[in-house]
Amino acid sequence: MPEDRSAAPVGLLGAGTIGGGWAATYLVRRRPVLVVDPAASALDRVTAYLDTVWPSVRRTVPDAPASVPADLLRLVPIEDLGEVGLVHENVPESLDAKQEAYRGVEAVVAPHVPILSSSGGLMPTQLQACMDHPERLVVAHPQSPVYALALVEVLVGKSTAPDVVSAVLAHLTALGKRPVLLHREMPGYLTNRLTFAMLREAVHLLAEGVVDARGIEDAVVHGITPRFLIGGPLTSLALAGGPDGMRGAMRSFASTIEEWWSDLGTPHLDDDVRARLVAAADEILGGRSISEVLAARDAAVVDALSLHRPTEQPGGAGA
Repeated sequence: MPEDRSAAPVGLLGAGTIGGGWAATYLVRRRPVLVVDPAASALDRVTAYLDTVWPSVRRTVPDAPASVPADLLRLVPIEDLGEVGLVHENVPESLDAKQEAYRGVEAVVAPHVPILSSSGGLMPTQLQACMDHPERLVVAHPQSPVYALALVEVLVGKSTAPDVVSAVLAHLTALGKRPVLLHREMPGYLTNRLTFAMLREAVHLLAEGVVDARGIEDAVVHGITPRFLIGGPLTSLALAGGPDGMRGAMRSFASTIEEWWSDLGTPHLDDDVRARLVAAADEILGGRSISEVLAARDAAVVDALSLHRPTEQPGGAGA
């Protein structure tokens, strides 16, 4: 591992929303970014994304550039990644696609350069199986918008070197991120499993006609989300137990919780349910474009972070 990677350019494989989010994260800190993407329009796409979100991006870092530092952003062939300090891989969520990307990167970057995969659910041991230097691969799954949300899930494969893990955790922390190191590999990791558990029940309630789409959205936005500003589901359960906290909750609610768990739905995304979801999205978006809603979502996230007061001290949660 190099002693200091803070000045070297960062390599980005893939220029989608996640790649653009990582680009914003580094550019707002005036770190050069080299993008590798086969699409001829990739640089225009990233630039358009950055121009749209930059008003929110610059609020995340003191003394941020007033406009996108375009001189620090370049679209390059993969052969030009030889001098990067680390690589973020953001290609489509396909094992074959990611392994092909690693083969290309390893042909040009030094063995000590870490490769951070933004995968949201693939196993790092599978990802690194084709690599000449599998010890350098770490999954670093960010949250969207990447530039604003601190959490990054970190997973390691069987061949990942401990010193690489330590260096990646230190790098992410210095970048203003809050890395959470998972203790074992699991499909979907952490946040996707939690999110999809809620999504599963939302789809079930919609499919069963229990409530309409707007009711589901309102329950989460106006009921659940505000209570999570200082703590997550475990904190909420402890608070429900009164003065005795989680002990009181277990005495009072354990059997009820198990009954409700057993009644949760297991919907299937058949043609009817898919059609309902499309109609629900059309109703909720109300004619607004996805890019418009994304920009509004990102601005709202930055606003909400000013109210975010976690109950635990920074540096916890497995970092």
